[in-house]
Amino acid sequence: MESAQRELLEETGMKAKQWKEILKAHLSNSVSDEVGHIFLAQKLSEGNHKREATEADMQVWKLPFAEALEMVMKGKITDSLSVMGILKVSKLLEL
Repeated sequence: MESAQRELLEETGMKAKQWKEILKAHLSNSVSDEVGHIFLAQKLSEGNHKREATEADMQVWKLPFAEALEMVMKGKITDSLSVMGILKVSKLLEL
């Protein structure tokens, strides 16, 4: 969870008071043993991002969850971990 907390702050400038691991996924069983962990971060507050040079041009989108779910369903969000996390949260929230 420490890595997730650090990444949230580095990439978005956000901090969360509440964290819950919601999913563990083996990302490519046939070629690696890489495992992804997805966390639900809640009770967010603004902080200062600490982006690395390779992340300098990254844009953070703040949008209603229902809109992010719609973007997944329309194929506009395609990153596998993002898709898995958004779909899992939609089930957890019964959307």
